[in-house]
Amino acid sequence: MTTSVSKEAPPAEPRRGSRLGLVVIGVVTAVMASGFGILAAHTGQTPGIVPQTVAYDITGTSVDITYTVAKGKGDEVRCTVDAYDADLVVLAKKEVTVPVGKSSVKGAETLQTARRATGARIRDCRKV
Repeated sequence: MTTSVSKEAPPAEPRRGSRLGLVVIGVVTAVMASGFGILAAHTGQTPGIVPQTVAYDITGTSVDITYTVAKGKGDEVRCTVDAYDADLVVLAKKEVTVPVGKSSVKGAETLQTARRATGARIRDCRKV
């Protein structure tokens, strides 16, 4: 009686991906994340219009705010100045307009509030 013994090949080791492929995937992911970060940072901003709160003074139920707006000389821009409380609830707001012919303006407004505010800002600037 003869028995035949068959020799099977050992199981093949799983092939490892090349390091170059992993590097390429990492670089592509980093570039995409950077692009997303840049877009997220500029969301809600109007190009060419730069509003800035310079100072505000809170006294009782009124807020004095000083602000600047830089823009294109040929653009008329409308912004919102508001006062808010600790929960960022807007207590008072006013629209201000920066006329055509000026590339920047410094302004001041007084807002009357129903209760004491904790801060003030200029925001939401857009071309008219």
